Order: sequence, then structure tokens, then C-alpha cells
Amino acid sequence: MFKWVHIVGVICLYAIPAQAQSADTKAAPSEPVEILDIGFSDAGLSGPGGERLKAALVDAEFIAVGEDHGFAGSPRLAQALAAEARVYGPLYHAVEVGPVTMEWVRVRLASGGLAAIQSGLAGKPFAFPFLSNREDATLADGFDHGKMVWGIDQEFVGAPMILMDELAALAPDIADKTRLHAIRDADIAALAKGDFKNIWLNTADAAQFFELKKAFSGSQPGTAIINALAVSARIYRLNNQGAYLQNNEERSAVMRDYFLAQYRAAPETAPRVLFKMGAYHLGRGTTPTSIYDLGSLLPGLAAANSLKSVHIAYLPMDGMVRIIKPADGKATAVQPYEDEGIAAILTAAEIAPDRIGPVGHYLIPIAPLRHALAGKKLNALPGFSRFVLLGYDYLVTTRDAMAATAFEALDE
Repeated sequence: MFKWVHIVGVICLYAIPAQAQSADTKAAPSEPVEILDIGFSDAGLSGPGGERLKAALVDAEFIAVGEDHGFAGSPRLAQALAAEARVYGPLYHAVEVGPVTMEWVRVRLASGGLAAIQSGLAGKPFAFPFLSNREDATLADGFDHGKMVWGIDQEFVGAPMILMDELAALAPDIADKTRLHAIRDADIAALAKGDFKNIWLNTADAAQFFELKKAFSGSQPGTAIINALAVSARIYRLNNQGAYLQNNEERSAVMRDYFLAQYRAAPETAPRVLFKMGAYHLGRGTTPTSIYDLGSLLPGLAAANSLKSVHIAYLPMDGMVRIIKPADGKATAVQPYEDEGIAAILTAAEIAPDRIGPVGHYLIPIAPLRHALAGKKLNALPGFSRFVLLGYDYLVTTRDAMAATAFEALDE
């Protein structure tokens, strides 16, 4: 779906989920499809769409913002949602980075803010995704400088560029330090050329991890880093072997376990959490990668606490996006965005294109769309369009999307 994960091979196959309804039934009572102006800023939500989302937050334990990556708008929307949700008590933030990487980010946010993230990533733009964009890092910084942010994904394929330094600081002898720095330097050189195939996390085998664990057997922090990297290496290995379904299943299980560990450790009985991740992860039901992901866990978990989960898709129709595109020593580039499913939904529902204006953002409650297209029309849609209709409550879209601001772009 999105370019970040395509390049590194985290998600490689699209699968069309089975549909329970294959034929149209009698026409249901018509529901108006609302398209509401929505504004968002650091202070919160505004406009008719903002008021609608505010009402949905009252009894929401989980706020799940699913995005296509690379936009400035989705973290800004999440920031506004956080401002509104904090009225109801403490709020945590779950992000699509590994827990060890998140600790690296947390230390730097606490000590030097966004500037410390930017300097720490200098020359290492592939070290981790998403929080390497200023808007995402700003969102995380708003959660007590990252102290209330949970990293719940595998460690990214480029993470050894920063985590080998963390290990080297704990290394018991010079030989180990030298070996770790060599891994770091080789990855930096390879990724500067866009060579993902030959970086360490894609090539390290069980014997190498065994040797590392033995060297750090007396260090709990060192062992934690090595174990997290070993889990990631296994997931990437499955992808590299073409075992795409198992790759996605195991990654989802890791995300679930990391999330539940943080959830259970929170002091609140039912901690409220704002998620912002790829849309595949946070929609309900079978994803286009043919698995049940984190979004399917949230409704039942919230219901057990007499609360609910609210699922919001941020998916533009047009504008600019930042993608992974290694060239000339840079990791990313900005290019025009190509809509991957929203126009198909609106066309099938016979919604006039001009109801989405050329500028600004719009909120569309999805249930009326879903009901209007039930049956053959739903089945005829592209797989991702169906997933959005069935798995989300609200869509936020725009024809004027702004690309995310990578920290590497600020170094130019």
C-alpha cells in the first residue's frame, strides 16, 4: 500500500478479503452521506466535522488513526484529537516503531527536543520511519516528551545504525565495541546507496545473535536490545524468503504483544490510547494482507471496559506525499500523491466530485457509505476500498495534502 513499507519489504502482497454478502438485498432506507468541513490545530478540532469527532471521543478508550504514510496532515489530526481527548483523562500514544528505538527517541526528546532527534539522525535517515518526520516527532513530544508514547512495532530494518551505538556503550570489551561499530558503519554505507538487501538485519543469522547474547549475558539492557533485534530479523527473514503471509502474521503478533504489555503496565484500569499507524494495522476485519491486525483487537478490549474504539482513516485524494526514494545521499523525496481507493468509493456511491473542495479537509462518516454500497457494489470495489468501508468509522480526506517534513530535509 504505502511506499515506506514496500521498499523494505515489510508488506509485499495484497489479498482481497472474503465478503460475507455477494448479492444486493432489498434497498435499505437511505441515509444521507455527510461530507463535513473539518479543521484541526494544536488547540483541537473545529468545524462541523470536528464537532462530530468530539462527540465520538466521549466514551472512546482507543482512538485509532489509520493513514497512508508520508503526510503532514495525519499527525496534525492526531495532535488535535489528543488535545480533545485529554479532557477525559490521561492519554497514551502508540506508534509504529520498535520499543528500543522508542527509548532512543524518548531520551532525546527529554534532553534536547526535536533538535536532538534531528542531530541524532544526521547521516542515518533510514534508522527508523515516521518519527523521522518532524510532524510525527512533534506529536510524540506532546506526550510528556515521549514518556507516554509506546513503541509497539518490530525494530526497523535500519535500526542497527543507531542501536549498535547503544550496544557499544554497554559492550564488555574493545573487540565487541569494534564489531558493533563495524556493523553500524556497513549499514550506513549500504543504506546510503539504497541497498537494503545486504544490511545486517536482513543477513544476520541465529549464530550471530547467539554470539551477541553470549557477549552481553551480564547486561539486561544489552540483552533486551539484542532480543528485540532478533525478533525483527526473524520477521524480515520470512519476508525475504517470500513467506509473506507468515511475515505479516508474526509482525501483527509482535505488535499485539508489545501493545498489551504496555497496556497492562499502565497505572489506569482502562488506559486511553491514541494510535497513529498505517491504515492496514488499525482497521477492523481481515486486512488486504489477509490477516487480523491490531485494529481487530481494539473494539472487544474497549467493550470489556464498557467503552469503545473509534477508527479514523486519513486518506487524501490528491496533493503531495513524502516517499522513500534513495538518491544523492537522501532517503526520501516528495512527489504527487496518487489516490489508492477513496475516489473509487465516492464514484460507486454516486457522490459528486465537487463535494470535496480543492482545499481544506473533509470528514465523511463511513456507515452511510457502507450501507449504500452493500452487496454487489461493495464487492466490485478494489480490495483496499472495501477494507476502509468495512473497517473504519470515519474518513478524513483532502485534495490538497501536504507532504511530511523529514528531518533530513531540514538539514539541506
